[in-house]
Amino acid sequence: MMPPPSSRPKTRKHPMSRREALLWIGTLTAGGGTALCGVGGLIALLIGRKNQEAVRLQTTLTAIAMTPPGTTLTPPVIIPRDQWGARTVNHQASNESGFAPANPLGWLEYQGDLAAVYSTVAIHHSYPVRRDTGTMRELQDIHMDGQGWADIGYHFGVGGDGKVYAGRDIRARGSNVAGHNTGVIGVVAIGDFESEVPALAQLNALQNLILWLRAQYTLTHIAGHYEFNPDTQCPGKYLRLQLDTLAYNCGLTRGTGGYIPPTPISLLTGRGCCP
Repeated sequence: MMPPPSSRPKTRKHPMSRREALLWIGTLTAGGGTALCGVGGLIALLIGRKNQEAVRLQTTLTAIAMTPPGTTLTPPVIIPRDQWGARTVNHQASNESGFAPANPLGWLEYQGDLAAVYSTVAIHHSYPVRRDTGTMRELQDIHMDGQGWADIGYHFGVGGDGKVYAGRDIRARGSNVAGHNTGVIGVVAIGDFESEVPALAQLNALQNLILWLRAQYTLTHIAGHYEFNPDTQCPGKYLRLQLDTLAYNCGLTRGTGGYIPPTPISLLTGRGCCP
């Protein structure tokens, strides 16, 4: 026999919101030490859900078919610098002053066919700038005012909403992988991917951008920042999960094997602006 309606357990029609979860944690904490196991369990559950979301994004991205060779690609819509309020390049910046080759650490503008220059795309995240609130101008301010670089260090940025932004002039050497910038295109996915998951629209836009760059410059390799500079976690654990898939879908080799150091190369390789 079914229990009367008043005694039946109530079922939720919607999943618990973040606010409700926080209130629940507060209630458990207020209940004393015996409730702490419940708090720990909830935190573990929330972390598990974030990891599951990262895996789901990985699976979805894997399902996107790699563009066959010879396919005509639609160029990404790239928001120009003036539309995101970029500052003027400062060629007197303390850590990137003057011009190469007279100053090996200075501003270098590539000459000739860029397809003969670029071999690798390096992927970054924007820690501590967050996915849904961060801007290219914020990153540029950090690089110019905090790092002493002449401009934003990346050539392109991809927002959490999938918008693609022009960064440093593509003819200028980047400033994002210390000691290995020559011949490397720097791309940042905006977000702190040690603590948050990249959006699917962002991953799709990132993949489309890389495919287009491969076609433009005959790229051969893709690498996370940490593969060039092991002292960093960039591009964050949740974006690192996607790198093998991006490499496969874009027809690129994973790793730093495509990097060719400039000749002669400066021995001063301790700063992001270096060759």
